[in-house]
Amino acid sequence: MRQIRRFDQPSVVFYAAQIALALSHLHQSNIMYRDLKPENLLVEKSGYIKLSDFGLAKFGKESNSFCGTPEYISPEMLLGTGHDHSADWWALGVLIYEMLCGIPPFYDKNRNMMFLKIEQAKLRWPDPEQHGILVSDVAKDLITKLLIKDKTKRLGAQGRGEEVLAHPFFQDIDLDKLL
Repeated sequence: MRQIRRFDQPSVVFYAAQIALALSHLHQSNIMYRDLKPENLLVEKSGYIKLSDFGLAKFGKESNSFCGTPEYISPEMLLGTGHDHSADWWALGVLIYEMLCGIPPFYDKNRNMMFLKIEQAKLRWPDPEQHGILVSDVAKDLITKLLIKDKTKRLGAQGRGEEVLAHPFFQDIDLDKLL
């Protein structure tokens, strides 16, 4: 990502689907990953992704610990109200936004301000004319649903990975072949 900065939407769909499948597998095994970020994604020569660094992964359904990379931390983790697997779906929303826009959605150089934005700020999109970045409506819809601040209403909170992968953003990918 440092070299390319932003990806086109078909590439994001391809990578995000792989990540969603991996997270879904972990969640089915009762594991919260809790450290999704570009640095923990390895891309093979064939273009397929592998998750790495399971140092913050936790077996169980819920946790109150504070961990992860600041740009990707979910609101419930910041507030200390307890987090579950839906914190991974939040991080996927942040990652998809970053892959499309080149920067995490709530980024601020001031960490405290960034945390405040994660907790309270409305999701904003780059201006296509000013920034030259156009995010499709289907991508906006997916990201918006993954970045719902209430973890119980966030996409993936109830139906887990199947719910996320059923979103129209992934309609052009054959998930069985990808898996």
